[in-house]
Amino acid sequence: MQADRWTYGSRLSDSGKKLNLMLRFLLGLLAGLLTFPVVILLVAGFGLLPINANTSPSGWENAFSHMALNASVRRQSPRVPNPIDPTEEHLMAGMTIFKNDCAGCHGTPDTASKNESDLVLYPNAPQFALHPSRKPDYQLFWIVKGGIRYTGMFAWGGQFAPDASGRDVSDEKIWTVVTFLTHLDSLPPAVNAEWHKKSAN
Repeated sequence: MQADRWTYGSRLSDSGKKLNLMLRFLLGLLAGLLTFPVVILLVAGFGLLPINANTSPSGWENAFSHMALNASVRRQSPRVPNPIDPTEEHLMAGMTIFKNDCAGCHGTPDTASKNESDLVLYPNAPQFALHPSRKPDYQLFWIVKGGIRYTGMFAWGGQFAPDASGRDVSDEKIWTVVTFLTHLDSLPPAVNAEWHKKSAN
């Protein structure tokens, strides 16, 4: 009888130890979860975070931002079909818009290497002549139309001049550029020659 009581008491003691360990673990986890954002806020509040644009993102920052961007684009961009056929005329028009409005940041075959080495934006704008985008059309359209927060990529929706009738042609022009970008690896000879033509400047 006494042995039974000792065994029962021992089991209660073991259960108490396990419960105590579990509580300590949970309290430690909660403390860690609360401490991390507080530390980030303190670091930011004391001005210890670097904010200059003329540097390259660290490896972890680059990986995290690309992961967040890709996940957000996949989730939020509606799967709308591209209304612009990849004809030579449309591809030439898309290339013209790109050279006039986008190439200053995103480069051309003539300027992409220099753009990539010059640290003037943080993060640096993708150089499509060197690294063509593999995103589907609808995702590129969503990015171009709405821009990307905390980068140099502003929203192009509504930024183009209306046509002669006053109609907003922004979506049409954005789709035309997107069609050009998604066909960089298979441009017709005439468009490809114009794309690779060196600028007069």
